[in-house]
Amino acid sequence: MLCIFALISCLPLYSNAKNPDFGLGAQPQVFFQSPTYLHLLWGKVVREHPQVLIQRQNLQSAGFEIEATKQAFYPTPSLSVERAQSNGGIDPSYSGASQVAIFKVQQALWTGGRLTAQKDKATANQEIEVAKLLEAQQSLALKTLQAWSEVVSAQRKQTVLLTTKQSLENLQRKIERRAEQGMSTQSEVKLSRVRVSMVLLLLNQTKIQEEIAWLKLKQWVPEALSLSYPTLAIPQPWLHHDAHLQDLENVDWERLSAVQSPVVLRLQSQLNVHAAEIQEKRAAYQPDIYLRAEHQRGNFAYSNTPNINRIFIGMTASTGAGLVLQKQLAALLAKHDTAHHEIALAERLLSESVQSDVFNLIARQSKTEALKLNLESLEEIEIAWLRQFDSGRKTWIEVMNAAQETMQSKLEGIENDSSMQQSYWRLQIFAYGVSRWTQP
Repeated sequence: MLCIFALISCLPLYSNAKNPDFGLGAQPQVFFQSPTYLHLLWGKVVREHPQVLIQRQNLQSAGFEIEATKQAFYPTPSLSVERAQSNGGIDPSYSGASQVAIFKVQQALWTGGRLTAQKDKATANQEIEVAKLLEAQQSLALKTLQAWSEVVSAQRKQTVLLTTKQSLENLQRKIERRAEQGMSTQSEVKLSRVRVSMVLLLLNQTKIQEEIAWLKLKQWVPEALSLSYPTLAIPQPWLHHDAHLQDLENVDWERLSAVQSPVVLRLQSQLNVHAAEIQEKRAAYQPDIYLRAEHQRGNFAYSNTPNINRIFIGMTASTGAGLVLQKQLAALLAKHDTAHHEIALAERLLSESVQSDVFNLIARQSKTEALKLNLESLEEIEIAWLRQFDSGRKTWIEVMNAAQETMQSKLEGIENDSSMQQSYWRLQIFAYGVSRWTQP
């Protein structure tokens, strides 16, 4: 595991994590491709998505439950009013007043920890609702990241394909002029048109992919297309791929992610619920001791009696039918042990996901330089072969092949950048939470 952190500590990441950019060009869609736009999307989805609003209401309800359990420590007032009518007036037990009212106030003196356990259980349930809210926000943020990444990738690919299409169309026009002069055949003209049409078909497919990606994005943020920049935040494309990179030392992604994980927090809170339930069930082995004050008006047995005040100290106890209490406690202890295993499992799954993103980030970052050098070489070859074609030393097929190889290299670079962005932002969300990235 230490080797992971040794590698990641040497990995160039972002000195300003809120505004990383993987060399996006200055395109008309620069706003949609900027991290600032991604942060705006996150801010919208974690505040306004119905799933988040529902969970906020659940959290508020859990808060009321805590207040309700606190009230159980206070005295409990009650009132009973009864009117009796006996048959023929010969019942000696009801020969007095026909109506009796009794006011009672009862205060628990000892419950064996039952009331405290109920309060702890309500508090743990509130913590579960908080974790569920964070879990919903994290899930929505990751889905938004995926859709945004697909939009950016499709837009960047279209830019590459448009450039390639223009290059091939220029070459096609040269071939058509050469055919008019008898220097090229009509089959060569047709083949050049086929090459252009293939790029055009790929361009149309990429446009459809962008539309689908927008549909996915608008499922999470319906206002995605109408979001605008803050007045003081004007997007500026990075002119140099490595201009904003800086070493980030000793980032323990697994530890940070485990601390921030909503799933782990939820399971830990569930463990606290089980502990409170065990305490509540154990309290049932002990008696409830209470103090009760009564004020009675009227007496069924005697007429014209004065109002009477009484004070009682009492005890109630019950273990249920047979050994039911013992079996219920054993079931709760088993659930408590299971919760420990669920936490361990969740931490392992989280560790696997984090390691996957770390290794992918390392691999993609390493691949970036190779792709960059390969692209520079292909672009130089394409330019050189185009000049040699004009001088008659290269065929048009060689020039078209060079243009398409350049296009494929650029598309591969976009895919690499897209995967690198996703892994980077996933790690940021896992390690630092969503709320840190919801502002531009």
